Amino acid sequence: MPVTESLLRKTAMLIRSPPPDVPLRAGDAIHTATALETGETEIWTNDRHLLAAVAHFGLAGRSAAGRSAAGRSAAGRSA
Repeated sequence: MPVTESLLRKTAMLIRSPPPDVPLRAGDAIHTATALETGETEIWTNDRHLLAAVAHFGLAGRSAAGRSAAGRSAAGRSA
């Protein structure tokens, strides 16, 4: 996905908007903004900070911890 002005504006908005107790780092904001821009409904990650933050932006955080590559491939085929 190209980095557009719209994506950068959304990222900046996300950085300014979470409650003080929600850790949203710059990289997490970029990932979250990209997911929102592309219409995704969930983010898979091993990052506990990102998992905690995405719910505040209407996304489901899914833990990728413990999932093997084969398990991810099988899950993708069944969807």
